[in-house]
Amino acid sequence: MRCRLCFRLARAQSGQAAVESAIVLPLFVFLILGILQLGLMHQARLLTKYAAYKAVRAGSIHNASVKEMERAAVAVLLPMLAKRSSGPDGIEYVRPVNSGQDFTTKWNELKSNEMADTDLKYAEVTICGPTRADVGGSGGELDFDDPDNATSDDWKQSHRTKLRVQVTFNYRLVIPFADWVIYNAARARDMPMVVRMGEVKAAEKSKAAGRRFGSAGKGESPYDSAASKGIYIAPIRATYTMRMQSNLYLNTSDLPGSNVCLFPFSY
Repeated sequence: MRCRLCFRLARAQSGQAAVESAIVLPLFVFLILGILQLGLMHQARLLTKYAAYKAVRAGSIHNASVKEMERAAVAVLLPMLAKRSSGPDGIEYVRPVNSGQDFTTKWNELKSNEMADTDLKYAEVTICGPTRADVGGSGGELDFDDPDNATSDDWKQSHRTKLRVQVTFNYRLVIPFADWVIYNAARARDMPMVVRMGEVKAAEKSKAAGRRFGSAGKGESPYDSAASKGIYIAPIRATYTMRMQSNLYLNTSDLPGSNVCLFPFSY
């Protein structure tokens, strides 16, 4: 009689453990995947800051050329650039860079800065300043080492020879399931409260998404288009300022007409 009672108690405890495991295990797995993905995103953020420094340095000695700055940024970000394996069930993967040969091989594949299966670049450089209005005129040359150009009582005029850029690293989320959750949480979609980061009204959602992902007024953003293919991308931005080390040739430079940089805190 006692053994039969023990057997019933053991079966009850086993069933309870199975139910508890079924509840806790999915949450535990997501927690592990989320920690891995957030850790990689933190590493990407640190690399983006360094990429912004290398980009503005390249621009300061190459007449603020966006092309040269993007090449410099891609070279820094190369170890974290991901691509999708071939085949219908392709997965996101990052090939490591452990040697000079690895760097050369990966660089030759990705130096075009064009992300496969999307309309995005891996690294996008936006010049925040100086603008054409800051330097004055629509042509000619601005000497970076001319004291009259480099110094002024007017704070705005004193920044005419300081190159200010913003680098956007379009980071491909590579951890399964966590990529979908993090992307949609960042987009403030209509999701369960447990994974939603804030509530956005329907009328404002499209406008806010366009500002956040750089596509306001252009219909579906390239980030949404990539997500529809199962490619989840998180834009990570960093800015850097450096005094010019070469003259600005205003008739051929990439200087913008106005400051078009995106700053999240201004939304």
